[in-house]
Amino acid sequence: MSTDPRTATVNVFVTKPLEIDEPDWCKGHADDRAGYKVDISHDGPEHVVASGDREMFRAFVSQAPFSNVDPTVSLYIEPSMEPRSCTPDEVNQFADDLVEAAAQLRALGRQLAEILTGGAV
Repeated sequence: MSTDPRTATVNVFVTKPLEIDEPDWCKGHADDRAGYKVDISHDGPEHVVASGDREMFRAFVSQAPFSNVDPTVSLYIEPSMEPRSCTPDEVNQFADDLVEAAAQLRALGRQLAEILTGGAV
């Protein structure tokens, strides 16, 4: 039996406050806890993209500044619609709704472009 001390390396979860810069477009942080630094994200106000009474997408400007995948500021877009079968008339209405939704998404894209060039939104 060896008399040398034994050692082991273990991962520990250390928590401490971290002050971070917050962009003007960020709506703030409702929860001040992040499990890991890479979990920190800045999110702008959520926009509902709709045509008439049909909600089609939700979108907001977002950035995960410490992400090891993609730390860039971008527009997060999430579909709100459930898959469904349509009649020919419903397909035409859906196509019209998509055109209206596309215009709204383009407007959000222009806001994102302004943020990326340093303009205020």
